[in-house]
This record gives sequence, C-alpha cells and structure tokens, in this order.
Amino acid sequence: MMEFIPYVDNILTKNNGVIYIKKRNSEGLFCNVKIDTNNYKNQIERNGEKNSVFFISSKVYENPNINFYDHSICQDIIEGVGGRETEDTIELIALRIISKNPEKETVKIFNAIRNKFKKDTAIGVGVKSKGYVYKNYFYQRAYVGKKTLKIDINNDKLPIMEVL
Repeated sequence: MMEFIPYVDNILTKNNGVIYIKKRNSEGLFCNVKIDTNNYKNQIERNGEKNSVFFISSKVYENPNINFYDHSICQDIIEGVGGRETEDTIELIALRIISKNPEKETVKIFNAIRNKFKKDTAIGVGVKSKGYVYKNYFYQRAYVGKKTLKIDINNDKLPIMEVL
C-alpha cells in the first residue's frame, strides 16, 4: 500500500480520483477516511487494520459512514484488498470494479492503473498457486525471491503465490 499510493497518484490526480481506507473510529466502528496522497504515510501507519480494504472513487464523498457497496454509490467505486507488508512477506493487491454498470470515469481510472502496470517493466504479470493460474495478477519483480507473495498476509492456511 505504501508503494501503491504514489504509484497511482498521477492517475488519480489526472482523473480526479480519491482513495479511502477503512479504519476504526474511537467508538470501534469502521469508517472511511479519505487519503491525502501528500501525507498518506501518516494516515496509513495510524490505521490499525493495516489497510486490508481500500476504495478508489471517481467522486469525493464527505460522509465517513458511507457504504461504498450501496447500489447508488458503487458505480463510482473500485475496491482494493491487500497491500500489507512484513519483513519477509508482501500481500498482493486485488482491484475490482464493484458495479456491473460502472460510471465511465471509474472504468477510465481502473483501465489507466491496469495499463500502467502492463507497460511498466518493473511489474510482472501472472502468478500461480496449487495448480491455479491467475493471469491478471500483477507483482513487483523486485520482490521475487526476496519476499513471499500471499493473497492474505494473516492467513497462513492460504497457499503461497509463485510467479509464472
């Protein structure tokens, strides 16, 4: 997550996109916090959930209790899961457009991120695990052989991912 935010910042800026993370408030309830891409490290480090779920939006929403899965809102939302990291493990980030009928701006942001991954020589594509091949998963080549790739950093029962 710490590397993902600056990586997509120019895409978000160009397309008026916003990133939100889920975080617990003082009452212990989850709320959505808009990430300031200029000061994101402080916001993420304070997040007790370690950013396992985040959202990229093509619109700004001020209500911290908004439900991004709500039918009237989800057409503006890309859901992101993952991005946590330890000394020896990195969690793959999965992105998906929530709505079956997304807004044009949402698709534009999603495609721009995917195309940036495809064009970047530092990014590889395709992973496998226990006989399953995931051709649309991207990973940073610099971590291959240095860190273990996982889908969920906190679930040791899930298989480790290998690059194709």
